[in-house]
Amino acid sequence: MLKQLLPFLIALLFFSTAHSQVKNVTFYFKTGIQFRNTDKFTEALDAFNKAISLNKYFDSAYVEMGNIFLKIGNTDNAITAYKIAISINSKYTEALIAMGKLYRDTKQNFDSSIFYYTKAVAIDTRNKDIWYGLAWVYNAKKEYDNAINFAAKALEVDNTYKPAYNELGHAYRGSQKFTEGIEQFKKNLAVSEVDLAYLYSGFCYTELKDKASAMEMHEKLNKINEKMANALKKKIDAMQ
Repeated sequence: MLKQLLPFLIALLFFSTAHSQVKNVTFYFKTGIQFRNTDKFTEALDAFNKAISLNKYFDSAYVEMGNIFLKIGNTDNAITAYKIAISINSKYTEALIAMGKLYRDTKQNFDSSIFYYTKAVAIDTRNKDIWYGLAWVYNAKKEYDNAINFAAKALEVDNTYKPAYNELGHAYRGSQKFTEGIEQFKKNLAVSEVDLAYLYSGFCYTELKDKASAMEMHEKLNKINEKMANALKKKIDAMQ
């Protein structure tokens, strides 16, 4: 009888051990998140390390560690943590985006930033933050046509996404393509009324010396954002 039960008992023991380990990994990860949310970064890192010691393939824990390292100014460790997460899961968009942001904002290595953002957007084409990140980097490189293209793609995902409008406005000013800018903002306004679309349209009209059209944008903008309308009015008043 014992011989017959032995395989079952071994299987049960194995399952119980594995289940317990999964519970412990989850516990340490959640504990790390709680410490992170209260800015207890040393304790958070310790908890994530414990989770990883039980599951070395826990990619989310590596990303969380990378985020903390970046926050406390340890950029090299952040890069290492993100790269480990990507080596575990090459399609982990959160890790790829994190690397794109790190190289954009902290390292200001724009080519490396583009490398990681491009990998991320190949996986998730509906992520407006990736398109915006690419637009930001190309604006920084003064490659305005690329910036325009990627900012417009971000707005295809979310027509109200204001950071993308800022990148569009910057790119159209940088490239001096004011007429094209007006046409793009008209398309956006046809989808939904967004204050920045009116603002940047007005700016484009002032550059084209079309005061009447600029005033039209001002009047529409004033109905939804008085502060922005005042900024546009100053620009109009300064026209020769």
